[in-house]
Amino acid sequence: MAFGTAAEFVNELINARDERRPLRLQRQLSKVKLLIIEELGFVPLSKTRAELQFELFSQRDEHGSIRADLGS
Repeated sequence: MAFGTAAEFVNELINARDERRPLRLQRQLSKVKLLIIEELGFVPLSKTRAELQFELFSQRDEHGSIRADLGS
């Protein structure tokens, strides 16, 4: 299981892309059975960050579960 805010996951993806290691992070996140994402939709995302978030969700759909906390 892994958990964090949507902003934290997107920042990790940006850093991995900048350090030329996105596949390593993607593999790491695909191995966890449950990914919990908090504060989804609280912070507006740039086009690039939204695309990275969508890619993460798409990959997780194929490998494991996601629980998103949209707040109350």
